[in-house]
Amino acid sequence: MANLATRQLDSVSSVTLAKASSALPKNSRKGMLLVLPVPFRSVNGQLLFEAQACNGLERWADSFDFVTVAGLLMPEHLAAQQKTTVWRDTATLAGPERFEFVPLPWAYSIPSFLSHYRSTQALLGRLVQRSRYLQFCIGGLVGDWAAVAAIVAHQQKRAYAIHTDWVEHKHLLQVTKDASLPKRSKAVVLSFFMEKYNAWIIRRAALGLWHGADCYTAYSPLCDNSFLIHDIHTDASDVIAPAELAAKVSHVTSEQTIRLCYAGRMEPMKAPLDWIKAVERAYRLGVDLKATWIGAGSLMEEMQRLIAERDLGSVIELVGFESDRDKLLKKIREAHLMLFTHITPESPRCLIEALISGTPIIGYQSDYAEDLVKDIGGGEFVPIGQWERLGDLLATLSSDRHHLARLIKQAGKNGKRFNSEAVFRERSELIKAHLV
Repeated sequence: MANLATRQLDSVSSVTLAKASSALPKNSRKGMLLVLPVPFRSVNGQLLFEAQACNGLERWADSFDFVTVAGLLMPEHLAAQQKTTVWRDTATLAGPERFEFVPLPWAYSIPSFLSHYRSTQALLGRLVQRSRYLQFCIGGLVGDWAAVAAIVAHQQKRAYAIHTDWVEHKHLLQVTKDASLPKRSKAVVLSFFMEKYNAWIIRRAALGLWHGADCYTAYSPLCDNSFLIHDIHTDASDVIAPAELAAKVSHVTSEQTIRLCYAGRMEPMKAPLDWIKAVERAYRLGVDLKATWIGAGSLMEEMQRLIAERDLGSVIELVGFESDRDKLLKKIREAHLMLFTHITPESPRCLIEALISGTPIIGYQSDYAEDLVKDIGGGEFVPIGQWERLGDLLATLSSDRHHLARLIKQAGKNGKRFNSEAVFRERSELIKAHLV
């Protein structure tokens, strides 16, 4: 592994790169360049990366032999606050010689972005020149180096792929809709420019890989070669065993208490207060249930306060962040359903993790969620924001256990089709076919 980081990782000047010629022959380029929003962290000279993202890097290297990964280096005072991030030393990746890591400046303010722009643009230009395949994960405005890399690739007349896993300009408007007027106004302006900026980049892409139906609906009209994909970091071995699925079906039809869960961050985009209200409504309607939220975030104290105010301590448990992936999947498998209240167009992995666990997904409607279950089933939905109807749906499922059992069976069957090896192999074939 060629680790381009040094002990001084807070600026582009700390990164050294082999000199590339201004007109590198096509047949001398190698591997794939990935520019990602997933940050690096530097600890005692070791470069760390998010653990599940590392799984994806290993799958990419299986198909492209050599992968150059460029991403922002998170300042340590911020990295230390990321209590829900599981970090992995990049030196531990399988076949570390297959990777090269390029930290980029953390530049989410306009002054910082402008001060680093020219040097980072030049660095990205050299990376683009020497790489055979180019893939950029965009989704922002200021500080989005993947978008800058796409512009550089276009200037070099290089074909590139774009992928996204949420519709950022819509997400920004949704999470600020209840904010103060100045914040809402700022969000409207940023959203407008973000949408136009991203559209310009996508229209010039040779390939669009859209994570989930929400992204596909938003972006596929902008790119002729668009494909709906899923962001998966689970293996075939993670799928619930037939005997365990049968036991879950038997339990839900023979015992009183329904176990429901959610696994994710306690942030506005997840609408956790709606989640509590939906659980409360079902409980007040007489449903015997036990609800568990696995995760942490900025709204934890507000959730705890609402649970106390509504006297729901015996019904709802907030267990905090679970860093052990096997333990997390076990908790999801033990639940009879996953209740979710996502209010922004995104592609959360937890819904796929629920399906592979034989756990139906019950929550707010989205193109992404509906697409996951449209062929095989394993989920039911209500319009976004209607937590009352969501609580009513829980009550209906509680009273019709045979229907809930059918949903569990459908989820178990549906989940068998999701595994990272097949997904990354398919995506790699698309990249090789379209980036010529």
